[in-house]
Amino acid sequence: MSEAGIVAIIIGVLGILGGGGFWTYRQSRSDAPVRQRDADLAVAEKSQQMAMIIAVAAQENSDRLRADMDIEREARQQLTGRVESLETRIREQDRTISHLRRALQIFTEAWDDLSARWEHHRAQDHPPDRPRTTD
Repeated sequence: MSEAGIVAIIIGVLGILGGGGFWTYRQSRSDAPVRQRDADLAVAEKSQQMAMIIAVAAQENSDRLRADMDIEREARQQLTGRVESLETRIREQDRTISHLRRALQIFTEAWDDLSARWEHHRAQDHPPDRPRTTD
């Protein structure tokens, strides 16, 4: 084989390899947008699924929180009613204690008057009983 034949074979092989490489390059570039679009669609679908899962979990948490708030509100209303009832009872008891103190004061004053002025009271037409003292 001559030098020209070898060069021709080498050029032919290089031409075939170069053509095959170029053809593969063109083919991969034309497939790349399709593959990228598929990948983008897959990512978008996965993102949508994750967003739905998060939204459902947030809705469940919101519902649970609303139920807890309703329970707390009801308990607070019951306690408010009990506190108001107790406040009313305390006011009534304070009034009763005040009346009892006033009655005790009047009784004490009358008793002291009766004890101190016994001679005057004994001289009346219908004298009261003699006060019993513990002195």
